[in-house]
Amino acid sequence: MNRMPSRRGFTLIELLVVIAIIAILIGLLLPAVQKVREAAAKIQCQNNLKQIGLGLLNYESTNGGLPPSATATQGPVQGAPHYPYSHSWSASLLPYIEQTADYNLYHYNANWNDPVNYTAIRSPMKLFNCPSTPGSGIERFDTAISAEPACGDYGAINAIKDFVGINCFGLTKIHSSNDPRIVGGMQRDANTPINSILDGTSNTILIGEDAGRDPTYNAFRQINPLLPSKEGGWADPNGAFSIDGSNPDGSVPGPCPLNCSNNSEMYSFHTNGANVVFADGSVHFLQQNMNLCTLAALVTKSGGEVIDGNTW
Repeated sequence: MNRMPSRRGFTLIELLVVIAIIAILIGLLLPAVQKVREAAAKIQCQNNLKQIGLGLLNYESTNGGLPPSATATQGPVQGAPHYPYSHSWSASLLPYIEQTADYNLYHYNANWNDPVNYTAIRSPMKLFNCPSTPGSGIERFDTAISAEPACGDYGAINAIKDFVGINCFGLTKIHSSNDPRIVGGMQRDANTPINSILDGTSNTILIGEDAGRDPTYNAFRQINPLLPSKEGGWADPNGAFSIDGSNPDGSVPGPCPLNCSNNSEMYSFHTNGANVVFADGSVHFLQQNMNLCTLAALVTKSGGEVIDGNTW
């Protein structure tokens, strides 16, 4: 009678070796997978901004100017779009970016945070959220506002502030000034004609990332989780921001141009930079190590600065 050959199982040492090899392979693959995911998220973020840029140009073609960065945030201005109510550039853009459902829900004859607009502004908007932002794709809210609006990661950059104007351009104190050298491409309470952007549409930023609000982040670290940041709702007109620069610890003002603070400054969760859309509709990735004064020059629409494209 022939005996069947016995089957030899794995020894404990062999199993441990196999597990160790698998762990090493996972460790080697994980960074590559994360890089692929971030690259895909960055592309989607840029696609969001491309759609927003096209919407801005469609609005300009229809209305004779780019939409106001915000209306009635410092009091109603006679003749302003949506007068006398307070609204954001994003709300003005809804019918021009195929957001029909929210456009039909939104009431322009009331303030953005009036109860009649709660349903609309609480609606998460994928187009206004960058996939790299923590919590993207879920109902992330700005809890600093009683209306609890769904958050947005993009803001209109409407001016530069004192620190930048004084240190970069030698201006005197400029707060609350209408000096054209400090004003951005989308002004408050008025449509901005394209032909008023004297620095050129390819040299003037309209929209940039100010991602993650609520809460507050600096240098990719969440800080003060119990003290939520303000003005993070996609429909919040106070979400438009001015460039003041910041410091690595998140304080403002300071020499850091971006990714140091999301408290009304340029900020993203991408590695080494942030996305912006220019007045010609083009989307660019600004390098994190760019000079603050170069960023300021790209924000102003009539500053007359000559900008080297290799510096950003």
